[in-house]
Amino acid sequence: MVPVLFVLLPFLAAASPGLRGDGNAYVDSVQCTGSGTLPTEPVCFSGSILMETFDIQVVSYDGKVGIVNLKAEGSQSAECEGAQFENQDNAITIENDQGCGLGKYDYTVRYCPDQDSLIVNLMKPFNVRVVLNSKLCPAGEV
Repeated sequence: MVPVLFVLLPFLAAASPGLRGDGNAYVDSVQCTGSGTLPTEPVCFSGSILMETFDIQVVSYDGKVGIVNLKAEGSQSAECEGAQFENQDNAITIENDQGCGLGKYDYTVRYCPDQDSLIVNLMKPFNVRVVLNSKLCPAGEV
């Protein structure tokens, strides 16, 4: 079992110099602050960069472990429903995402309480950070 660590970051502008390979300026400008924890009620997060869209739906969470649905759409599409996760100091680790089509991704996720967002740090298939902002979950999905 290969645990996957999720890290949360704010949205990146498409014109960001960091996206053109101009160093790591965008990395340092992303805010992730606060001492709260991931909400225990169902919540959805969504964000995109370039031609990829990422959605994470927290289906259930008891303050330590929970269930999420993960979805990536674009040139590297994948979907995983019912993946178990553990949250330790707002670093979210997915335990059973194998077989979900997520093998082409190496990523980490972090919850940012003050921003109420997730930061996904993609390392494969490309190196970029994506902010998934909280949003209302689609009706009937939680």
